[in-house]
Formats: sequence, C-alpha cells, structure tokens
Amino acid sequence: MTRALATLYRLVYAGILSRLPEPTAVALGQQALRVLPLDRLPVFRVDDERLAVTLGGVRLPNPLILAAMYYDTRILRRAMGLGFGAVTAKSITTAPRPGHPQPNLVRRSSAAGPGLVNCNGFANPGLVRFREAVRDLPHRVPLIVSVAGESAEDYVTLVRGLAAYGDLVEFNVSSPNTKLVYGWSTRPRELRAMLEAVRAATDKPLILKLSPDFAETNERDIIPAALEAGIRVVNYGNARRIEEPRLSQGAGGLSGPEIFPATLEHLRATRKRFGDSLDIIATGGVDTPEKALALLDEGATAVGYFTGFITRGPILARRILDALLARV
Repeated sequence: MTRALATLYRLVYAGILSRLPEPTAVALGQQALRVLPLDRLPVFRVDDERLAVTLGGVRLPNPLILAAMYYDTRILRRAMGLGFGAVTAKSITTAPRPGHPQPNLVRRSSAAGPGLVNCNGFANPGLVRFREAVRDLPHRVPLIVSVAGESAEDYVTLVRGLAAYGDLVEFNVSSPNTKLVYGWSTRPRELRAMLEAVRAATDKPLILKLSPDFAETNERDIIPAALEAGIRVVNYGNARRIEEPRLSQGAGGLSGPEIFPATLEHLRATRKRFGDSLDIIATGGVDTPEKALALLDEGATAVGYFTGFITRGPILARRILDALLARV
C-alpha cells in the first residue's frame, strides 16, 4: 500500500505539481493540507514503542521531524498526524514580516533528484498573532517552536513569549535568506552571549539550528559555545546558500537531495568530535528511507526534512518508519 501511494504521488508531482507555476503549486499544496483529513488515515502512521527516541529530554514517538516551514496551525495540526515524531513550526520573528517578493521559490533539477531554492525571507505573522493561534493547538506529537531574531533581545523576547506553547524551542541563526540572521555565524563572540541569554530565558529544551555553510566555525566556536551555555541539541542544518538569478534576491537557500552528502559529512564530524554530549537532528536532503537510515546509523538522534515532504509526499514518513521497523 505505501509503495503504491508513493508511486501515485510521484506521478502527481511529476505530472501536475512540478508543471504548475511555483506560487500556484504552493497554494494548492497548502490548501490541500488544510482541508484534506489525511491525518485521520492510519496508513500514514506507525505506533510502535520501539521507534521512540528522546530529544533534549523530550520523548518523541519516532525520530522523524517535519522541518520548519508552516506557521498555519491548521496545517500543523494535520502534519502531527502524518507519521512524524515531532513537527516544527516556521521560524517566528518579533514583528510580522511579509517576506521577500516573488519569485521567492524556484524548483531545481539535478542528477540527485528534485530540489528547491527559496528566498522566503521569514514571511510570518509575528510573535503576538502566532502566539494567539498556537496556544490552542493540541500536541498529538511534540511541537518545536522556532524563532529568529536580529539581536539577542529579539531572541529572548521570542523565547519568553513562545516557550510555553512548544515542547522544545529552536532558534534559527542560520537562515541564508536574511542577512542579519545568517550573519550570526560570522560573529561567534556575539553569538556566545546571545546563547547564554536565551538559555537563561527558559527552562524548555533548546535547539540551535546551524548553517551547513560554516562547518569549521560550527565545530570550532559555535557548538562549544552552545554546550557551555547549557544547550544540548543542535539541528545540523539548514538550506545552503547559492546564487540563483531566478529569485527576486538573486540568491537563496538550496534544499533537497543535492545537500545530503554534506549533511552526512557534518553529522559524522560532529558526532566524532563531541560524542554523546549532544543530541543531533540531521536535516538536509532526506527524500528516501535509505538516506534517513544512513543518518541514524551515523549517530543522528533524529532526522528532519521538509523538501522530501513536498517532492516525495506525506507517505515518505511511513516508508521510513517501516524501513526502521524492518531492522528492529
């Protein structure tokens, strides 16, 4: 059944969604997630205690995490029933942001498979409106709230305002689409002070979302600073910044299977250097069960993905979980 659904979705994606203009395809996909009760169908889920993991002290029913992209709580509610062990809300900023003008998303084809490049620019409703929406969201699985700021004060305000509504809090210092956020990785001394301030602002487990573009700085400066601040979970990583003239900003974040080799390499290096002192969410390029299993085999605590959710469909989580159970 799952293989048949996967094949059907690939046909729909290749025959329809990939041929529509990107804004039309995005709108269609999001509307389908809002209104179709896919989360009520048991085919998308596996409930088995053997799949459970602990991330930052929080129990997840399985190690799969939907990476940050949606802030609409209707979509988040549906996504929680589609086989993931946790769901991440899109990064929220203190004030509403319209994001960058279109075109802010384009498809990218490669020998590795279909990918995306985006310069969304943190389009989101802002702290106050998102807090009003998320406070009544039931947590069928753990919810990770994600925040992004341009100063330490922004992050503290966001964490204090949203931590109560998430099981874990992720703070994004790695988006390649917003200069001041992306630039945190070039200022490790300032980042260290910000990490300490954020850690003091909440007792919820914190996740530091790293950029794959700063591997050396991550290993030498940023991860040690996180550990010293009492932060024990990293999400390695985010989209990779590339030049893309089709986008309104001329550049954006590449996601999809092209970046999987780097995700695997960074995971291996981080686990080798820091051992069991960290929980690691390996994010980037997962679009097959084999890739998810490879990351878990190399020491990932959990595996995050989003582009694979779009290009391979919501059945991908079930296929990964079936592959995991086949090895237990």
